[in-house]
Amino acid sequence: MLTQKEISRIVDFIEVLGEGEKGGSAFFRLCRELQPLLGFSSAGFIPFDKTTRTIQATGYQAFNCNEQLFLQYILHYSSEDPFISTGWYLNTQSNVALLSDFVREPQLIESSFAKDFLSQIPLLYCMRIKVFHQGDFLGLLSLHRTRELGDYSYHEVTIAEVIATYLGRYIGNTTLAGEPDLFSGSDHGVVIVSGQGQILFTNEIGKFVFQKVEQEIQNEMLANRNATFLQTPNGPYRLKSFPLTLFAVDPLPEGIMNCRRKRSSESIRVLFLEPLSPSPVFRKKGALKLLSPKQQEVALKVMQGHSNRRIAETLGITEQTVKDHLHTIFEKLRLKNRWELIVFFGGKSGSENMPGNGRNL
Repeated sequence: MLTQKEISRIVDFIEVLGEGEKGGSAFFRLCRELQPLLGFSSAGFIPFDKTTRTIQATGYQAFNCNEQLFLQYILHYSSEDPFISTGWYLNTQSNVALLSDFVREPQLIESSFAKDFLSQIPLLYCMRIKVFHQGDFLGLLSLHRTRELGDYSYHEVTIAEVIATYLGRYIGNTTLAGEPDLFSGSDHGVVIVSGQGQILFTNEIGKFVFQKVEQEIQNEMLANRNATFLQTPNGPYRLKSFPLTLFAVDPLPEGIMNCRRKRSSESIRVLFLEPLSPSPVFRKKGALKLLSPKQQEVALKVMQGHSNRRIAETLGITEQTVKDHLHTIFEKLRLKNRWELIVFFGGKSGSENMPGNGRNL
């Protein structure tokens, strides 16, 4: 049962909704006012077509999280999302649910959905609220919590159920017509390839990267199914690869729609290119002096996007020696992985200042 104080706060929240502006800033204000009630760290609104109940590729709103993650979500991870894969978003039994209602924490932590997608937001606990306006289903409000914050309580679910009725009047005004295409307006590259390595679709960023990197790097991109890093004249990119699994998403570029038609006959996957912005925090004078000449060579090859095997072949050492060098580099620079090493040296500008870098990839 809600306390009088909580009821008063809910009433205040509903009154605030009636005073808000329209557009993307309205969603930000909604989340800011909702945070004290439900204590989330980030949020997103996943739009649906009110007639077909398919996920819309436009109209996504983000609060304290990278909206480009929605690109990955609609291209693959929505099919692994328990709120979607279980059909909960279609049923009429409840308007609020928790991720823990569908999967226990130990199983969630070990799932690819958590390791590959949720960790990027970051979140471990999630509440979803169905949003309706005048009887039409608009989409799902997703409220995220990190592991440190803990899961939502039954009491907080009750609060969410009360306010769910009023969210539609506000969120319905936050999505404006004529929004830019999520694919063409993105600073992330999207390349879709067939099992034989044929490029079936690419946006402008993906096309740019493929044109600029050397052919051998292109081949590694097409063959590598794990996250790796690439150095280009436009700066460093992190490459992720995952199967194309479009789960009821519209509208999409015609090239991707064609991929969906091919999907039944061949394996198709997505190469997702995420730009890595140099971090001023990691720009430290004298960092190179901590590394031996051989360690500097290994670090440079990592900056250029080479795998351990490729570095070993180029430098004439064993793959285990490469791993040993990287372990020492990470320890000396207090880094965790290759991604942080690339960001440490500030992307392209940093790699140009490293000894022995006579090539521009």
